[in-house]
Amino acid sequence: MSTMRRRIAIPLALVLAVSSVPVLTGCFGNPLQSAVNAATGGKVNVGGGGLLPADFPKSVPTYSGKVISGLGLGSGKKEIWNVTIEIPGSDSSGKIKDQLTGAGFKVQEAGTSDAGDSLVATSKDYGVLVVTSKDTTKGYWIANYTVTPADDSSN
Repeated sequence: MSTMRRRIAIPLALVLAVSSVPVLTGCFGNPLQSAVNAATGGKVNVGGGGLLPADFPKSVPTYSGKVISGLGLGSGKKEIWNVTIEIPGSDSSGKIKDQLTGAGFKVQEAGTSDAGDSLVATSKDYGVLVVTSKDTTKGYWIANYTVTPADDSSN
């Protein structure tokens, strides 16, 4: 696969996976995993049935709400994860920040708006971007976590 096609296929598969997982997960498993693997060469791990991806880093705390979607993209030290969790409301951002700092993460940036909150936190192993917002189609609040490995050159 050419580099240009891969640059388009992987983000497209990621968007399709994130938007389709809530519809396709359930008692019968997650059929999306096969389609995403075919499009990306097997470098995507889609969580299913309301669970985090199996290899989601245990050292990264997440809010204990319902997992709406979750996936890992890549492999090994280059894997990134994206997880969306239902939260009770906008005031959950404080608890999320406390969970991360309690686990040894250092908050680098934080912001608040009428639409929700965001924060960037880092540890020696991972960087985490958390964005909270209201899902206007479903009517509930969500926290979206994007987790990336720490840059080896910064250690």
